[in-house]
Amino acid sequence: MSTPGPSQKKIRSQPPDVIVAVGNGESMQEFHCYRVILSFASDYFDSMLSARMIENETGRIEFPNKDPLMWKKFYSFIDPDKLSGAETQAKLDMKTAVAFVPWFHEFQMTRFLKKCDMILAERVEEIKANEDYVKYGYELCDIDKNGVLDEVVELLKLSCTYDLDKTEDKAEEYICTLLENIQSTSHLFDVKKIESFYSLFAPVDKNLCTVYYEDGQEEIVREIIPSGQCKRICYALMKMSVSSDEQVYISDLVADLSSETINNAEVFPLLLHSYVLRAASVATVLSYKEKLADKDKSLGAAKSIINDLLLKTPDQYHELCQSIEGQKHSQISREWQCLFQKHVLTPTRVKQQFREKMRRVNHASSTTGWRTPTLDGRPFF
Repeated sequence: MSTPGPSQKKIRSQPPDVIVAVGNGESMQEFHCYRVILSFASDYFDSMLSARMIENETGRIEFPNKDPLMWKKFYSFIDPDKLSGAETQAKLDMKTAVAFVPWFHEFQMTRFLKKCDMILAERVEEIKANEDYVKYGYELCDIDKNGVLDEVVELLKLSCTYDLDKTEDKAEEYICTLLENIQSTSHLFDVKKIESFYSLFAPVDKNLCTVYYEDGQEEIVREIIPSGQCKRICYALMKMSVSSDEQVYISDLVADLSSETINNAEVFPLLLHSYVLRAASVATVLSYKEKLADKDKSLGAAKSIINDLLLKTPDQYHELCQSIEGQKHSQISREWQCLFQKHVLTPTRVKQQFREKMRRVNHASSTTGWRTPTLDGRPFF
């Protein structure tokens, strides 16, 4: 096996062959790098150092508008010498991903962009997982105490600017979930947030389309079409109801506006914000109506059962009262007691109702000799 002669050098011992000047004026620093490392890591540098460009001929690349400290950190991501030296190769985390996404995008470093996209998407997933209201419907009054929505909006804007598809998808999903619970989250969506969303999905266009119904009828409606990004957020806003009595949505109000108005970046976000507040009020009203309807339905069923007990089986009703009295610590008993107290079903009032019913029955049946039932020689009530 031959050994390298005096004139032969190992590849690893070759000196750097390109100078990267970063910064301007007194803050400018020169970094001695390897063009092969830059070319393998970045399509941008591969094209620059392979073509007949001045950087390739002079062996010097200049970035006067970049920070030298940031370049040092950037080069540590791709420098293989860090793997064998005392220093360790830099690792991507949440903070560095946000900071260097613009660099990786500018230098066409697809592999690093995908890593950043994965890290930022996982961050949004983490935020969503920590919000128990998404799963359990808790009250949302404390949702933004740590400014998580601001963080998600910033990540959304970053993902739209630098084509981070996974992060954009997760951020949109999170924001749409909040919009679906607008009766509890309206305080989060101020004018600034609406302006941010509008800047992403604008411009907005209106289009006529035909809607066909099952009964054979058809209707021509105006459809709102966002031409930018974040279309899901636009559609989530447009489908918000703004009437508790009729099927009227924000899209119906927007359809009545002129194209100049809905594409005015100063006016339209203000109008859209007012529509969102209106939708929040309507959602609150509808929520209360549903709760009252459910409550009335449950109470109606309970009253029906108790009335049947009063009229048809007074013995079983008396047994029920004794059972409730003897099981004060049971959850079911407490619910029945609450029902009795709230809805005029206390024993005293029940006795009065029953006596009144019996009087009517006695009066109607006086010719038959029917009388109020007794227990141990005393009237049942």
